[in-house]
Amino acid sequence: MTSYDCVVVGGGISGVSAAYGLRRKGANVLLIDAADHVGGAIHSIRTPDGYTLDCGPNTVVSKDVELWKQFSDLGIMDERLAADRKGGRRFILLDGKPELIPMSPVGLVKTPLLSTLAKLRVLAEPLIPRTHLPDESVSSFFSRRVGRQLADRLVDPFVAGVYAGNPKTTSIRSAFPTIWEAEQRGGSIVRGMIMGRTKAPKKPKGEKPKSVMFNFNGGLAAWPQAAARALGSDNVWLNTRACALRPLDGGWELTVERNGQTELVITDMVVLAVPAYVVADLVEGLHAPAAKALRAIPYPPMAVVHLGYKRSAVTHPLDGFGVLCPSGEGRKVLGILWTSTLIPSSAPAGHVLTTSFVGGARIPETARQSDSDIIDMVVKEHEEILGARGTPAMVRVTRWQKAIPQYTAGHEQRVATLNELEAGYPGLFVVGNYRDGLSVSQCWNKGIGLADQVVRQGTLRQCTPTSAF
Repeated sequence: MTSYDCVVVGGGISGVSAAYGLRRKGANVLLIDAADHVGGAIHSIRTPDGYTLDCGPNTVVSKDVELWKQFSDLGIMDERLAADRKGGRRFILLDGKPELIPMSPVGLVKTPLLSTLAKLRVLAEPLIPRTHLPDESVSSFFSRRVGRQLADRLVDPFVAGVYAGNPKTTSIRSAFPTIWEAEQRGGSIVRGMIMGRTKAPKKPKGEKPKSVMFNFNGGLAAWPQAAARALGSDNVWLNTRACALRPLDGGWELTVERNGQTELVITDMVVLAVPAYVVADLVEGLHAPAAKALRAIPYPPMAVVHLGYKRSAVTHPLDGFGVLCPSGEGRKVLGILWTSTLIPSSAPAGHVLTTSFVGGARIPETARQSDSDIIDMVVKEHEEILGARGTPAMVRVTRWQKAIPQYTAGHEQRVATLNELEAGYPGLFVVGNYRDGLSVSQCWNKGIGLADQVVRQGTLRQCTPTSAF
């Protein structure tokens, strides 16, 4: 039996950031994960022929100077790769062809993505009354506020491509809280955003940091791997599954399976940083309503398909971030990222690399096909959308049986039930991408912020802070 100040269950980005943040506060932290590597969905592969594949998230965008300091502490700041500026150009499929998304008022006027009537309908947004409903779907919200065509051609592919979601079932209040709150505050999105800026505290004058889209040498997994190294190998148990959680007087007892053996770990506090359905199993005996709420969060399947081609085999210039596919186009992929345009070193010289997403909440059945069927389907999409010719030089399929959690109707109530669980059990904390945002940077910041939270609450006993590792 071993004892720690804190045990973090789950080695994804939320878990490693929580462990890293607590370690910096001087806590004796143990990180455990059932997989043989940290990072969770952030998993990178270097192929023998020179491709770097990110099998989950591909890039992160941030302008947070504190994050850069953390990278320096972790020793990976010099490994950061800024994405090519072409990444600012994003495309939507229209009648089978990638069309540039407008990024300015002039671009909105000229874009073929919207009809003249649809463009005029967007201008009427400030005149549309706010809803009195407690929530509604993303599709319903944007159709009501800015018109059906914009919702179908721009919002629909964004929700599917970024969140693997179905806009007809995704909650606007939970998935896009800033936009929902703007309408509630100002009666329209535009007025609400203006009012929000007016009421926001003024930032000190000076040069403002610019957002950077980035990855790392060797792939995005370099980030969680660095955080795990900072903890020390003795404090990271891989291939270790949490089986049971029991409160003690002033602490917790965690039962784990490690190397075929059952072990008991005693700790002052526990951070559950695993998917919602795993948390549900661990807290069933503590708070049955929370377990039920967590199991109600959908996790649709997803297949990530990497294709490598000779540059000469693809006629499209691939001059941007990639292309997203609206439902109305009837395509078999949610979107195709032009990965080697963003990070040129991800493909060997003279080749290009793309990353396609199949399945999600919109078309989950496509992700359940055989690897060969998925590959044939994605290759055909490349031929028709990007003008690819011949057999790809490299092919790899990565399957996620339960991929991205969905913020569907009732999600806010589910999170409220989770709050009740935490309130009833001091020393138990839950973090993850099904709570307070899906993005990698949001998950990392929530984990880092947890350390400050437990210090404020007095949950973490007095320790000696560690400034660097």
